Amino acid sequence: MVYEAFLETVKNSLQETLGTEFSLSLQSVQKNNGLLLDGLCIGKAGERSAPTIYLNQFYQEFRYGRPLEDILSDILSLYHDSLLPVPPPFEDLLLPDHVKSKVIFRLINQTANEELLKTVPHTPYSDLDLALVFCLSLQKTEDSLMTALIHNSHLNTWGFSTEDLFLAAKTNTPRLFPARIRSLSEVITDIARETLEKELEGALEDFFDTPPMSPPMFVLTNSTGMNGASSIFYEGILKDFANANDSDLIILPSSIHEVLIIPYRDTISLEDLADTVFSINQEEVPEEDRLSNHIYYYSKSKSSLTIAFTSSAPIGTKNP
Repeated sequence: MVYEAFLETVKNSLQETLGTEFSLSLQSVQKNNGLLLDGLCIGKAGERSAPTIYLNQFYQEFRYGRPLEDILSDILSLYHDSLLPVPPPFEDLLLPDHVKSKVIFRLINQTANEELLKTVPHTPYSDLDLALVFCLSLQKTEDSLMTALIHNSHLNTWGFSTEDLFLAAKTNTPRLFPARIRSLSEVITDIARETLEKELEGALEDFFDTPPMSPPMFVLTNSTGMNGASSIFYEGILKDFANANDSDLIILPSSIHEVLIIPYRDTISLEDLADTVFSINQEEVPEEDRLSNHIYYYSKSKSSLTIAFTSSAPIGTKNP
């Protein structure tokens, strides 16, 4: 079965299963780094929000022999598990003062998102090959997060400029999503502990003792761990950390969700770090989560962020 036929078969089969109370449609969705995914939007009568479930990976599973019935069952389970919270009233989104309190920024790669950046207001950092785009934080709870990307067409509705968005987001983003810095050793230890505790149903004794890394590495993200790489642009965050460590900093773009920070030492090979970042991006990080193949240098004396070493391949480079 060819790809287009698979998409239609999935949609029609689920429509028959769910009945006329539901409305199903196929949508091509542009994600980060120019990635286009085909999603199935499942809407229910009377509800103002509808989750979109991406089908690309399911098609790969189907090609490798997974029964269609199993795939349909998984999609239904994903739908029931991903029901969205109720969005705010539409009228609220027309009120400039209400909207301004919810504007936040996210950090993406500039080169890999050239087409997207033509359609959305953004603050470019061309010397870093990065850009800040703006979203509305519509709902944030312990269990869910709803955001909406702001497009150029929204600016006229609200009477905002890009500078207005940036000034609002500069205040709102650290307030709504505070930065969090932890040592990489601590993060790894916590992940290992949580994994084993689940396997042992909470019976694990606290025996972890991860030795310090050399050079020491720190993870910078936000309180949710989602789109936390943008916290490098929180006012004072890199300056304060550099002062606390009495050192310049190397920034490794782990993903759009977090970065790694290394206090700079002259024994560190920037070229080796750049090669490592590129390899991890290609082999470990999903394409839509990649931030940059460059590594960055923060100068404590100049309070400036620059590219420390340039990879020969842009972030949009496809896996071989």
